[in-house]
Amino acid sequence: MPTSNGYSKRGITILAIASIALLIFSNAEAARSRDPGNHTGKGVAAAKAKDWDKAAAEFTKAIEAQPKDAKNYSNRGEVYKITGKLKEAYADFTKAIELQRNNADAFTDRGQVLLRQKKIDAAVMDFDAALKISPRDLSARRFRAYAFMQKGQWQKAIDDYTEVLKHSPGDEQALERRGFAYRSLEQYEKAIDDFTALIKKSPKDPETYRRRAYAYRSTGQYDKAENDLKVILKLRPDDKDAQARLKSVQARSVTAPSASPVRQQPQQPPTR
Repeated sequence: MPTSNGYSKRGITILAIASIALLIFSNAEAARSRDPGNHTGKGVAAAKAKDWDKAAAEFTKAIEAQPKDAKNYSNRGEVYKITGKLKEAYADFTKAIELQRNNADAFTDRGQVLLRQKKIDAAVMDFDAALKISPRDLSARRFRAYAFMQKGQWQKAIDDYTEVLKHSPGDEQALERRGFAYRSLEQYEKAIDDFTALIKKSPKDPETYRRRAYAYRSTGQYDKAENDLKVILKLRPDDKDAQARLKSVQARSVTAPSASPVRQQPQQPPTR
């Protein structure tokens, strides 16, 4: 079940967030009593050491000892997911779901595999299933929001990120992506609000100033766009894109300050 910060805990949970794997093993004493040969424990230790081959081998032995325990398949599936063995990871998470239909974590994990395989619609179905079981699972909601962004379903992404931000108001990734979704719907003032909140949290990130400058320019607020672009150049003096945009904004401000804003080529959505 999800904790207050939206991340789930089970016998072993490996979270891949921005290419960083976080391993958690909870209730070790109870786990050992259900772990003939201590293969789960050995697998966890190997995973903590990032010895993925040994971890997979130990979790395989745990499966052989307890073939009806969904946790063992999820454990091995996490290792396969981290090491890029997506076909094997998908199979393990599917088996975990077959053994335990109310396993929200397994649906979320399988959905992540499907996302990486570019099977977006199937991934959304798994995240839907996870949220039906555990409506406050913020991990599933974050990933579903990202899937909606890949489909260009901006309002659905906004709705999910808004729910994430209700429970985790400082979530920078959710602010960034919701801002991008607002901007994609040309709801520039809302996008500006999200980018401004993000700048307060990370005032030295040039990319957030760039995104806000785009939104300011799109609403004809050339002076504010100019200020943001100048901040970028203070942080990154050789930024060619910012240099070009600054010249464009300055020319626009001088020659046509009251004209309708000219839309730039939209930037690509943030990656996972």
